[in-house]
Amino acid sequence: MLFAWLSLLPTLIPILLVAAVLIPDSVAQRTVTRFRRGVTFAVASQFAISMGVLLMFVFSRTFAGGSGSLSSGLVQQSPLVLVDGLSAMMLTLVSFVGWVTCQYSIRYLDGEANQGRYYRWAAFTIGAVSLTVASGHLVGLVLGWIATNLGLHQLLVLNQDRTAARRAAWTKFAFNRLGDVTLIAASILLYQQFGSFSLATILDSATTLVAGTNPVPVAIHVACALLVVTAVTQSVQFPFHTWLPETMEAPTPVSALMHAGIVNAGGYLIIRFSHVFALSPVSLYSLVAIGTLTAGFGVVVMMTQTSVKKSLAYSTIAQMGFMMLQVGLGAYVAATLHLAAHSLYKANAFLRSGSVVRDQQATLGAFGPKHPIGGSQIGLAAAACWAMLVIAWTLFGISLLEKPGGLILGGIFCLALTQWICNAIRTGDRKLVMQSTAMAGLMCVLYAAGYTATGYLIGDVVAVSPLSIGNTIAMVLVAIVFLGIFTLQRSVTSANPPAWLRSVYVHASNGFYLDHLVRRFSRNFATT
Repeated sequence: MLFAWLSLLPTLIPILLVAAVLIPDSVAQRTVTRFRRGVTFAVASQFAISMGVLLMFVFSRTFAGGSGSLSSGLVQQSPLVLVDGLSAMMLTLVSFVGWVTCQYSIRYLDGEANQGRYYRWAAFTIGAVSLTVASGHLVGLVLGWIATNLGLHQLLVLNQDRTAARRAAWTKFAFNRLGDVTLIAASILLYQQFGSFSLATILDSATTLVAGTNPVPVAIHVACALLVVTAVTQSVQFPFHTWLPETMEAPTPVSALMHAGIVNAGGYLIIRFSHVFALSPVSLYSLVAIGTLTAGFGVVVMMTQTSVKKSLAYSTIAQMGFMMLQVGLGAYVAATLHLAAHSLYKANAFLRSGSVVRDQQATLGAFGPKHPIGGSQIGLAAAACWAMLVIAWTLFGISLLEKPGGLILGGIFCLALTQWICNAIRTGDRKLVMQSTAMAGLMCVLYAAGYTATGYLIGDVVAVSPLSIGNTIAMVLVAIVFLGIFTLQRSVTSANPPAWLRSVYVHASNGFYLDHLVRRFSRNFATT
């Protein structure tokens, strides 16, 4: 009973944060010192409460024999609030990134004429995201989703003199309205099929329907397809990605705040409705195709960028594609871990973007260009990565190979570590090679531990997708694409890249002109 009451606490402060938008800009700016401290303190308090609820959830499962299943009393405390391992984890993540960003913004925006407006909409956006992930009601989820995007839009147009930022904001605004319509339509279909707006009821009913022998209604397939559209428009999937690189003209804290459950909300939406998507494998396969295309596109363009922040933006696009690929393969635990890790890493990267050039210069000065050790040791490095990964999985008993997409995701992880160690080998610095190899082994262990912890938190909340022929075909296609990306990276970083790569470089550095096409279409559409 105590847990039931305490689990409602994470929704109280978000309501106050959303209400902060009612304060006029003039008042917020006039009392900006107290106002920004108040917002920062409120978000920090939400983080503390969310962390407490997360720990209580873990302790309740561990010591009271609780279950994270949807029918458990530890999950659904009221028709409006859904607190389980997934939402508790997301609330903690959102409030932590929001708190760090607000604290950073105090100094970043000090003296700016619009910092009062910034903190109004930052508070509103953080509160809206929090209410979205904590909502146990379809209507609450939809309202929180729309409010989140409206709040982000106001942050993106904070500086009216930045033409690129305003253009990107309005492009995103159009994409979001498409996502809002599809989310509302999907919610109506889900209500008609399951007879309830309660998420717990819908997911429980979907679980029962999966276990039954009755054919899946067409309306559920349509609802899943609509949710896919909502997710891909939110999480910058190809071709809805064009607005993100242009938002680099917005204040840096806004770029960091976007990773607090906003740009990655599409992945959360699919993970939350995983039991419904288990009824429509075709929708998941479409996510695999879209995610793989987005990841490949983002990596290729990212390698050609000379701007630090644009490189980070295309990195986010690639990472979001990989997240969608994971949920499409049914690897929900891996996708959730990736969502959390990428949010923390990328928010930190944006907040530290100003020191990246200085750090790179220091690194070059420390190591300097040296002669390669030798190509034969590259194979040894690759073998070492594979060995460390297998050892880590064995030690922690993850059994990834038994999970949907586990084999291919493990292989991609190995390719990434191999590329990293190969780059160290090319410097010719043996100390750096040893350090990189040791760090790769540590990353394997940390990933294994993170996967185990995430699985413990959400393992009973998400659906288990059985291995099927379609899933196997999808994994083979993903493997081919990522082997191609690995080969491309090796060619680009070689001493004598092929001539065709030089011609492709120019097109890739311009994002293959997709943003220009979207811009032209938007301009023509606006004049009709």
